[in-house]
Amino acid sequence: MNTLSVSSYSLREQFGPLVFDFVDPQGNPVHIELPYPKLLNLSEFPARARDTFGVDTIETVAFQFAGLDDPEIDLFGDALAASGVRLVNVAIDVGDLLEPDADKRAADIKLTKRWIERFTAMGSQFVRVNPGSPFSQHNEATPPAQLIDALGEVGAFAKQRGSRLLVENHGGPSADPVWMGQLLNAAGRDVCGLLLDLGNFDVLTSRAMAGFGDAGGAGGAEPTDPAELYASLDLTPVYDAVDALAEYTELVSLKANYVTEDGAVGPVDLPRALGILAARGYTGPLSVEYEGTGGDPWAKSARVLEVAGSALAESGAAPHTAP
Repeated sequence: MNTLSVSSYSLREQFGPLVFDFVDPQGNPVHIELPYPKLLNLSEFPARARDTFGVDTIETVAFQFAGLDDPEIDLFGDALAASGVRLVNVAIDVGDLLEPDADKRAADIKLTKRWIERFTAMGSQFVRVNPGSPFSQHNEATPPAQLIDALGEVGAFAKQRGSRLLVENHGGPSADPVWMGQLLNAAGRDVCGLLLDLGNFDVLTSRAMAGFGDAGGAGGAEPTDPAELYASLDLTPVYDAVDALAEYTELVSLKANYVTEDGAVGPVDLPRALGILAARGYTGPLSVEYEGTGGDPWAKSARVLEVAGSALAESGAAPHTAP
């Protein structure tokens, strides 16, 4: 039976400033700060998600915490236990497992393991890493040996701590379903599975980046009508990719880039995508990741959850939610 959850990233505009530091494909360091107001703490999310959304599982993102030693991590773990809410996954976005330099890659693996250790201590069912940074300079036509080896090491580490390693289609070569299939076959099912993000394929992400450019360049405001931004897209490649990757999928990110005033959710047609997954026999967990901006993210995330739940009910696969 499918289980529905909600990612804390959906409510990112209320958890305080977000900071991103990475190296772009040209090798230049990039620092981005998003000055969101701090309306609540991440440790308040488990109970509020349970009460607002009626879910008993949630997902979180490591970079929403201020480093490995952030006291909020321990408070978050305590809040999970107190609320009876289970952590289905933590998304970890550090390092670059495609890095060809052995010393740099070893340092990235060590850092990744430290983050995994923090969240497996809370009983996280999955830990998600990137199969290389989305901004990596080290993209190759086929998954390289150093990446396979790195995943083997990290996957074994997660398994020893009672969790399951996932990789995500998250930009760069991982957005190509053929490349991802090659990677997962080479790594082996005993090492890792797939977090399938419905919104992270090039046909969608390229349009999103173009939209940011139209709004005044990187970091500019999102267009006022994101539904119009995506309206002309042929999303056939997305649904084809979902079909191709369903056999590897162990967790699905139900990404929505907008919820309109009349309640339309898009650009991905969630009922269609869920229908494809159901036809391929997928009965695993589903996590809402609302990526739109502005308005009430709680209400908009709830609407995405409602659309997904209705689609599952109509297909006969009624989802599990908290009583």
